[in-house]
Amino acid sequence: MKIRDSWKIWAVAFIAAGLVGCEVAGEMVEDSQTIALGRAESAEVKLDIGVGELKIQGGASELMEAYFSYNIEHWKPEVDYRIVRDQGVLTVRQGESRGMTVGRKRNRWDISLNDDVPLDLNINFGVGEGKLDLTGLTLKSLDIDMGIGELVLDLSGDRKQGFDVILDGGIGSATIYLPEHIGVRARIDGGIGSIDAKGFKKRGEIYTNDAFGKADISIDIDVDAGIGSIELRLR
Repeated sequence: MKIRDSWKIWAVAFIAAGLVGCEVAGEMVEDSQTIALGRAESAEVKLDIGVGELKIQGGASELMEAYFSYNIEHWKPEVDYRIVRDQGVLTVRQGESRGMTVGRKRNRWDISLNDDVPLDLNINFGVGEGKLDLTGLTLKSLDIDMGIGELVLDLSGDRKQGFDVILDGGIGSATIYLPEHIGVRARIDGGIGSIDAKGFKKRGEIYTNDAFGKADISIDIDVDAGIGSIELRLR
């Protein structure tokens, strides 16, 4: 056997051995989950998606109505709901792959939440794209930890109470829509990226709109932009 042919055989064997521990993207799987609030009066919602597309909006008749589609078997979301005293605790977590994944991977979460339930919303978003339309939700707090990707976050609309927002952004971009008639105060640690905050007054790391200090309620935002770009938009 020629030496070069021997190397080819060893190379093929090495690749094949590596693929044994891989999970190959297959056909799309669709799943749905509906979670009722039960006797709880408020809820803490924790969403943990490692890779993919995340879409959130209001309008659910129950606490959560969710549709999932994915083509890596072990990415099937794990959903847990329990009630502690008078608060519901809902956790939705992406399942973990066993080894490397190969092929064209797809993972999409489309989640609707109830408008009337007071929510503490905690989102851990790794790599991908997030479109969060939270205009109708009754938010008590919002905490987003984002890795690499693009985020569009809509917090505009009428609000009956103020709330705090924490956004820890990684490498990517974030566009945040905010209400013009409600006080907004944003502290932005820009890191290496750019900040575009048309309609806001700037003092150091602090950005405020004209309604801040005048309106009865306000939204307080703390942004660690990391390496990326941040846009604040009033409407």
